Amino acid sequence: MNDWPLRRQQILQLKTLSSSGRLRIVCTRATTFVAHALQTHVSALGFAVRIEQEMPVDFHDDLYLVICPQMFSRLPPRERRIVFQMEQSVHPRWFTPDYLNILYNSMAVFDYSVQNIQFLIQQGIPSYMIFHVPLSPVHNYPGADFSRALSVAEHADACDVLFYGDWKNKRRQAFLKVLSEHFDVRAERSLYGHDLWHAMAHAKVVVNIHYYENALLESTRICECLSLGARVVSETATDQGQHPDWEDRVVFTQINDAQAMVKAIHQCLQQTHVAASNLQERPYRMGPSIKTAFEALNLLTDR
Repeated sequence: MNDWPLRRQQILQLKTLSSSGRLRIVCTRATTFVAHALQTHVSALGFAVRIEQEMPVDFHDDLYLVICPQMFSRLPPRERRIVFQMEQSVHPRWFTPDYLNILYNSMAVFDYSVQNIQFLIQQGIPSYMIFHVPLSPVHNYPGADFSRALSVAEHADACDVLFYGDWKNKRRQAFLKVLSEHFDVRAERSLYGHDLWHAMAHAKVVVNIHYYENALLESTRICECLSLGARVVSETATDQGQHPDWEDRVVFTQINDAQAMVKAIHQCLQQTHVAASNLQERPYRMGPSIKTAFEALNLLTDR
């Protein structure tokens, strides 16, 4: 560790970070929903926001927000870089010295989980650099209109249950085997963008099954599903109850109980799917948390 904290503080005091009002978000395909959610809320603060799925060759913009920075071989200069940390600290093997160094040498670290933040502080990341940015559904996600234009009943790809994610995992395979004995299940490992929206539009229920038994709730997946109007059945998680703005829109079953999930899915299939109330009507936490972080970083002084 070095003199970066002093240099960082000097940059904040100058209030020149993103003086042009432009922000470029760089993400992987798997985190496109997070990028769009960030774009929605940051744009509301007066910024011009672009999303890229490849790291730019040159770094001409004033400010970059990199989601999952460990996935990129090159990063923007630390003086113009915010990172969004999305690994689960319940398995700390992901937090290598190199990765922690990336987090430390950034202007700020955003994280969706209180547990993760506590872990990062224990690993030496200063608390004043870390901002809790909980994920939430967004009302204008592009896939929502795409999904509404399709009909489950009219398409040959229709299925009872959709799971998407890494299913080559013994725990998930065991769950999916049980579900397949009762329902028409579609399991996909790599679905993104239109392919994902298409699959979700033709599924009656989307299930969320943890990779790890002691996992945090997969809020990225769930919030994307809710933004698309999908019905979600999920196992409970170690951070259950920490998402009060949207947990009531998910049907939860006890962890490790595949039969309970079968029962919950049966109940969902027997009910008429009623579209959720307008997403704009809910006081989701993501927008206010981003505003708080941007205020602390002196990014809103002229807005």
